[in-house]
Amino acid sequence: MTELEKLRNAKSLSDFASLLGYKPKAFSYILYKIDNEKKYIAFTIPKKTGGERRIKAPIDQLKTLQKRLAELLNGCFEEIFIKDKHNRSISYGFRKDHSIIKNAKNHKNKRHVFNIDLQDFFPSINFGRVRGFFIKNVHFQLVPEVATIIAQIACHNNELPQGSPCSPVISNLIGHLLDIRMVYLAKKAQCTYTRYADDLTFSTNKKEFPEIIASQQSLDSKKWIVGKKLKKEIIKVGFIINENKTSLQNKTVRQIATGLVVNKKVNIKREYYRKAKSMCHALFQSDQFYIGSKLISLPANLEKAKSDEVSPDDSIGIVQRKSQSEEKVLGSIKQLEGILSFIYQVKQPHYVPKNGEKKVEPTAVTNLYRKFLFYKHYFSLDRPLIICEGQTDIIYLKCALMQLEKEYTTLIQKTDNGFVFKIQFLNFTKNLKDVFALPSGTPGLAKLMDIYKEYMAIYYGNGKKHPVIMLVDNDSGAKEIMRKLKDKDPAKPFFYYAENLYIVNIPFGDGDEDMAIEDLFDKETLTTKIENKIFNRKKKIDIKTEYGKTAFATSVVKANRNKIKFDGFKGIFDLFTEVIEDYKAKN
Repeated sequence: MTELEKLRNAKSLSDFASLLGYKPKAFSYILYKIDNEKKYIAFTIPKKTGGERRIKAPIDQLKTLQKRLAELLNGCFEEIFIKDKHNRSISYGFRKDHSIIKNAKNHKNKRHVFNIDLQDFFPSINFGRVRGFFIKNVHFQLVPEVATIIAQIACHNNELPQGSPCSPVISNLIGHLLDIRMVYLAKKAQCTYTRYADDLTFSTNKKEFPEIIASQQSLDSKKWIVGKKLKKEIIKVGFIINENKTSLQNKTVRQIATGLVVNKKVNIKREYYRKAKSMCHALFQSDQFYIGSKLISLPANLEKAKSDEVSPDDSIGIVQRKSQSEEKVLGSIKQLEGILSFIYQVKQPHYVPKNGEKKVEPTAVTNLYRKFLFYKHYFSLDRPLIICEGQTDIIYLKCALMQLEKEYTTLIQKTDNGFVFKIQFLNFTKNLKDVFALPSGTPGLAKLMDIYKEYMAIYYGNGKKHPVIMLVDNDSGAKEIMRKLKDKDPAKPFFYYAENLYIVNIPFGDGDEDMAIEDLFDKETLTTKIENKIFNRKKKIDIKTEYGKTAFATSVVKANRNKIKFDGFKGIFDLFTEVIEDYKAKN
């Protein structure tokens, strides 16, 4: 049974609660017992174009409920899209595998690009509209009781709140009615149409832009106004056009679709990249940067002093403007990472041929992103960092530490809310590997060592407060790493490489044989069977009779972490502790 069929079969509160994984009593408590005004926390965030956007964040209980509703409705939306046999996507906002980049690609290399912004997109969708949609829409046709419950979960003060997990998908469902009308009109005008949330874009290669979509206000005016037919269709489905945000760009000027340049290819604005470069430079030099500014009101005495500087002949408007001042806003690492990640996604390719050779080198964008990621992961640390050969190693170490927490209080702390790790583990994401062009396993770690000193020399802030510890197996696979190390200090059971980087080997067992991290488990754990299959740590396995490292880490180690004996891991944690103390002594 599909998601849509399950929803249509729900006939009561009890049915709907069960569908979302709730018991009716708990479901009703969130919906009806919690005071309506206590369900949300309101705050504002600055808009890119000026002014502020009001956000209403739901409390945790309601947020969880809304997330489950959003998951259900997202499944329904994709099902409807397939059922309606659309050849391509129309709406690109708030959908998996969709983005402003994919939206913009529809409008690249066109003669004309026309943009419309819908006013108060979420707030314009009220309680009655949500309820009515789920009752009347041909794909849903829900019983009134269930439609009412959906509207009660989704709406607050008679509108879809910005900040609710289910507002995006409901706006897409209701916006789909608009999209159908827009596609019909666009086809008639020989235009391409897409929507990203409240941003509507029409483009065409026709010599003259179709008047049915938009026309110039007058021959000598650069302002374009929405065509009467288009405006009528938008109003008919309950939306309002923001007349101040309509624009048409022909191919002789910079054309924009959802904030991206689309003249020849999808690209970012030059000033956006320049600002990102400037923020990175400031961060690398001083550990901080400004992401923007906001207007603040001046204190009364300062306001008077400012106004005294203006002569009586000056206009009152000047005095009023001086009652406000701009204050620079400090940015965060997370914000800058989002900006650079976005630029990296848009700017293709990431690597280019070097002087006509077969070898490739990173583009300027990739290089900037590399420097930032290196700063974030290795230079600017709030805790010691552990780098492992694979993701499964991290699961082993975390499970072992949680069991041995009383013996390693400098590495982990148990609290009423769970465990707090005093060390962090590097997650070698696909993005991180791609940016640095790192291969998997020990070859990737060896390449990281090659560039470590070079990148560390870039930064002048107050970093390297904690060590970076690279944990490698004590076997033939680690030879490439071991060749890079200088003579080991015989008094220390670890290697210091450079800057804040240390290398730690898996301690040998009773004999001087090769040691991998899996060898630290006891025989009982290593011989655990899953569905009568045995564990094989090699890359290639027989899936009929064997299971690999990922299954071992999750279904054996993580699932049984309270029963497994992790005594073999004590040698590693002792080495981590010694490295941390050694680095403290160096600094």
